[in-house]
Amino acid sequence: MSRAAGSISRNEARRALLADLAAGRVVSDLAFDRLYPERIRKLSNRYWTPVQVACRAASLFAKHGARRVLDIGAGMGKFCVIAAITTDLELSGIEQRESLVTAGREVLAAYDIPRVTLIHGMLDDVDFDAYDGFYLFNPFEEGTFASSQWVDRTIPLSEERATEDIARVEAALARARRGTCVVTFHGFGGAIPKGFAHLPEETRGVPFLRLWVKD
Repeated sequence: MSRAAGSISRNEARRALLADLAAGRVVSDLAFDRLYPERIRKLSNRYWTPVQVACRAASLFAKHGARRVLDIGAGMGKFCVIAAITTDLELSGIEQRESLVTAGREVLAAYDIPRVTLIHGMLDDVDFDAYDGFYLFNPFEEGTFASSQWVDRTIPLSEERATEDIARVEAALARARRGTCVVTFHGFGGAIPKGFAHLPEETRGVPFLRLWVKD
């Protein structure tokens, strides 16, 4: 009986946390990350977007007219969940590690998170033309780390592959339609192509966050 009551209490607390986020109240990363298993929480400081950064990034997409946003290297979908709760955006996240996608989908189902799709796949599986917004939290940098610093060793990573993926993103952005928004946090390892206007005034006060909109 006490075990069941404790489970209900935790579930209610997490739903209250998401309600606070939707209402614009401050939610800490420590609290938010409890939605996920401990093995994923331990990676948060290095690999997952901070809550307040995700809120700001999502608001930039919404402000500049993006409707369908792709998070490249989404992990378990932290940015997508926060963006879906705080805006009306339609979110997709592409992630190469199946275990992270599975954990993320479990949270989406458990808490009825709307308008989020987590995709297990590689950049070759992405139809870039389906999106008018792209979020990148330096998703390819892990490939430049020593293997001891990887999230895990379930997939092969290398500097060569990171370079190839960066080139894929640059090419996709170069052919993106007018009005496409790109938000980066700590960059993505490549260069934003010509035709995008950098709007530094929009990200003032949030270090390492950048916004570009295609003219």
